[in-house]
Amino acid sequence: MMCEEIRKLLDDFVDGTATAEDSAAFRAHTASCAACAAELAALKSLRNVTASLSREIEPEADLWSEIDSVLFAEVTWGTSETNRRRKYYQLTRADIKQRLARVFGGVIRRPKWNAAGLAWRLGVAAAVVLLVVEGVREWRGRGVAGGWDVTTIEGAPVVGARDVAGKATLREGEWLETDAESRARVDVANIGHVTVGPASAIRLKGSSEQEHRIELARGELSAFIWAPPRLFFVETPSGVAEDLGCQYHLAVDPNGNGTLEVTLGFVSFERDGREVIVPAGARCELRANVGPGTPHENNAGAELRAALDRMDFDGAVSEDVDAVLSAATEDDAVTLWHLIPRVEGEARARVVDRLASWVPLPEKATREGVIALDERMLERWWEALYPSWSHWN
Repeated sequence: MMCEEIRKLLDDFVDGTATAEDSAAFRAHTASCAACAAELAALKSLRNVTASLSREIEPEADLWSEIDSVLFAEVTWGTSETNRRRKYYQLTRADIKQRLARVFGGVIRRPKWNAAGLAWRLGVAAAVVLLVVEGVREWRGRGVAGGWDVTTIEGAPVVGARDVAGKATLREGEWLETDAESRARVDVANIGHVTVGPASAIRLKGSSEQEHRIELARGELSAFIWAPPRLFFVETPSGVAEDLGCQYHLAVDPNGNGTLEVTLGFVSFERDGREVIVPAGARCELRANVGPGTPHENNAGAELRAALDRMDFDGAVSEDVDAVLSAATEDDAVTLWHLIPRVEGEARARVVDRLASWVPLPEKATREGVIALDERMLERWWEALYPSWSHWN
């Protein structure tokens, strides 16, 4: 089975309602796939956490203002430090539905509410509110001066020169390394956790109330972060992944190239002013000393992906723009939005027109303004685009 098929089985597997055949295929796949194993571990971990939550929590007087700061998060936007400005990113009802469904293994377009899983989901939905409450309390004003907890999943990971005998502490400046047979879990302060795959090396660069930062030199990791946006960063040879409240998989090969695949929420990836926002259900290619490619759907066609690679890493030419526009469908709206500033002249106008045929320009945004790369107009169009992204309906 492929990863996409396996992820659709998460719901039934955790609920214990999968067929014997599907369960056997699921176990076989997760035994050899770090990304899917990490999703399963994250789901089980969240279930364990919710089971241990107090059933009686006395709210504080300023509780809502803190929850509001999570739901309405202030983020940066722009193509350079001088042009950056602040905006509010509002979680919509669709966003919240997506987050719950992704974490708990649901299928967005055709939700499955079987009898065995219904009561558990209702309980977890309530527990998520408690997790937000407790998460805000835990996160507020805290760093982890003593380091982060590391737990062996399998094999023999090493922290510095120390073997991780079950558990260890990763301190600032230290490397955690795994061989081809090892995996480990790292608790990211109080805001989430990272599963480090085989043949990988990460370094803790800093942990404070302002930010938590690691470096992924090689290998792969799967991150599950529940903190407010822009607190968790992963440096790679291709640039920096900046968490916007999400779950994602990041891989770096021996040459420093890699991929970023997002399964929940959004991730910003940036290098030298070149920034992309990758939503759930999408991925982008990464190149050492170059930066991120254009985000595209996980199931985007081979022709579209090949044309994007040529444009992103070999220089855009008119033939490649034609290939993208020919292969693109409405599911590729976010891809076209990212292409607008990357092409020029008549090619940019054609990209804008194709995108507008799927998602009309919002109020106070004009075709001429978007073609001129008016930052606020592009921003408004982005806000109109992502609800129509296929994984966010």
